[in-house]
Amino acid sequence: MPLHRACGWRHGDDSLVPRVVLSSPDHKALLHLWPDPAGQWWTLSHAGETEQPAWYASFGARTPVELIAAATDALIDPAPPTDAPFDPYESLR
Repeated sequence: MPLHRACGWRHGDDSLVPRVVLSSPDHKALLHLWPDPAGQWWTLSHAGETEQPAWYASFGARTPVELIAAATDALIDPAPPTDAPFDPYESLR
């Protein structure tokens, strides 16, 4: 997982519980993987800041892995220039 290996996110694990929790180096973002057949498997949350409210996104078992990867990659990639046109389908291509 690039977040853990290349970007310094820390993980906590318990070999008796089938879950993964990754936290960003600044401890403002958390990624939870908790397999639940009846609910959401992945939850990505970010703490609020003065200029930006807190937010979260959750993904179920049938969410394409490419979509989850695009969401986590957005946390580590620099933001696009503000004058660039926004294309919401770029990550799906």
